[in-house]
Amino acid sequence: MKFSVPFIPDKAYIRFLKGKIAFLESVYFGLHSGPVMDSRIRFTQMDLSSLGKSLIPMAGIKKYCLLNTRFIRPDLYTDIHFLNRLLDSLKLLHDKCQINGIVVSDFYLLNALDRTGHGMVPYLEAIPGINCMIDSSQKLVSHMEMIEKTRFRMPEKLVLDRSLNRDPEKLNKIVRCARSLFPSIKIELLANEGCIYHCPFKPAHDAQISLSNIGMVKENTHAVNRTAGCHAYFHQHPETFFKSPFIRPEDVIHYEGVADALKLCGRTLGPGFLTRCITAYCKKDHEGNLLELMDATHFLSSFFHLDNRQLGEDFFKKITTCTKGCKNCRICHDLFLKAVEKKSITLKPYGNDQ
Repeated sequence: MKFSVPFIPDKAYIRFLKGKIAFLESVYFGLHSGPVMDSRIRFTQMDLSSLGKSLIPMAGIKKYCLLNTRFIRPDLYTDIHFLNRLLDSLKLLHDKCQINGIVVSDFYLLNALDRTGHGMVPYLEAIPGINCMIDSSQKLVSHMEMIEKTRFRMPEKLVLDRSLNRDPEKLNKIVRCARSLFPSIKIELLANEGCIYHCPFKPAHDAQISLSNIGMVKENTHAVNRTAGCHAYFHQHPETFFKSPFIRPEDVIHYEGVADALKLCGRTLGPGFLTRCITAYCKKDHEGNLLELMDATHFLSSFFHLDNRQLGEDFFKKITTCTKGCKNCRICHDLFLKAVEKKSITLKPYGNDQ
C-alpha cells in the first residue's frame, strides 16, 4: 500500500519524505497566496519559484496542487485576469517540478479555468477532492462526466468518501464499478481524518473556510468548532470517536487489494505531526496514543490517551460490522472504558505540533 501525503516546504520534512519515497503515491500542496489559498495554513509564505524548487526532490511521484476550496468570490469565475494568472502559476510550477494536476471541489472554478483557453489546461489532471464526497457509483459517474467535458486530463486516481471505510460491501461495489468504467483508475481512501461519521457540520464548516479564504470573514472555524461544532460534540461524547471512519495503521492490510493508496491528512498541524503520522502508517503499526495520528480529532490527544494496543485484534471486525444504532449498542462505550485514559491537560500552540 502506498500513501498520498501533504507536502509543506520545511527542509527537515522534505528530507524525511525523500527517505519515504518508496512508500509514496503522491504529494499534495496548497498555494501560498491568492483567493484559492487555505487561510488555516500558518506557515511562512513563499514565492512560486521557491515552492517549485522545494518540490523538485519529489521527482518520480505525482504532485497535485490543491484548488479545493468549496467556492471563491462569484465575480472571479468570469475574471479572465485572475483565472489566467492562476493558470500561469500552475504552468510555472509545472515547468519547475512537473506537477501532475489539480484537486478541485468547486466545479464552477473547474469550468471557468477550462474556458480561458489557456494552454496549460490539457496538461493537468482534474482530481475531484475528498469533499466531493463520492460515495456512490452514480456520483462517481457524474463527476467524471463533468471532467470529461472539459479540456482537463481525466483523473488517474479517485479519492472516495471517508464513510466508505466502514462499509466494506458498499466500498467494494463502488470500486468494482470504478474499475470497470475506468480500468486504469487508482483508488484512494482517506485514512486519518478522524471526524464525525457523516458529519452534520461539514457543509457549513467548508463554507466557513471558503468565506475566510476569500477574505470576507476572519478565519474562526477552530473557535466555532470548540463552542458549537465537532470539538464540543467530542468533548461531550468522546466515545463516539470510534464511529469515525478512520483507518488504523494496523488495519491498512484490510484495504489492500481494494484501494491502491491511502491519503493521509493533517497539513495544518505541521511537520512534526506529519512525520509521526506517515511513519506509523508506513510501518502499519503504532504504539501509543491513536489520537495523535488523527487530523480533525487531534485536539482530543491533549485530554485523552487512547492506547492503540488495547483496541484488540478484532477491532476492525467490530467497527465494520457495527449497525451505527448507538442507542441499543455499547461497543464504543466499552472500547472507551477499555482503551482510554483521561489525561491531565497540557496546552500546545495550535498548528505547531512537534
